[in-house]
Amino acid sequence: MKNYIISGLIITLLLLPTIALGDLNFGNDYLTNFKTGAGYGSADIGTIIGKIIKIALSVLGLVAVVLIIVGGFQWMTSGGNEDKIKGAKKLMGSAMVGLIIVILAYAIAAFVIDKLTGITTPTP
Repeated sequence: MKNYIISGLIITLLLLPTIALGDLNFGNDYLTNFKTGAGYGSADIGTIIGKIIKIALSVLGLVAVVLIIVGGFQWMTSGGNEDKIKGAKKLMGSAMVGLIIVILAYAIAAFVIDKLTGITTPTP
């Protein structure tokens, strides 16, 4: 089972640039014109990857905020149970660390993309 997951991830990573560039065609015209249909036009691969990174990090930031809210809800509904309070504090602390990592990853990615492509990434 583990080998199937690893094989699937490797194949996906190998095909990702081909799909992103719209060069893969299975007899479907939409896949032939993927860049134009997706609104990327003649954008280079760096711009496309930068946008994908921004979207992924935005989703991860949203997940971290939701986890902080869930931890706060668990704390408020713990009823004074110390074990539940510890679990809620641990969840909130882990979510905060994750949020800091996501913010730093976004800053590093924006800096690298800006230096490599000369495209300034918009601030969130």
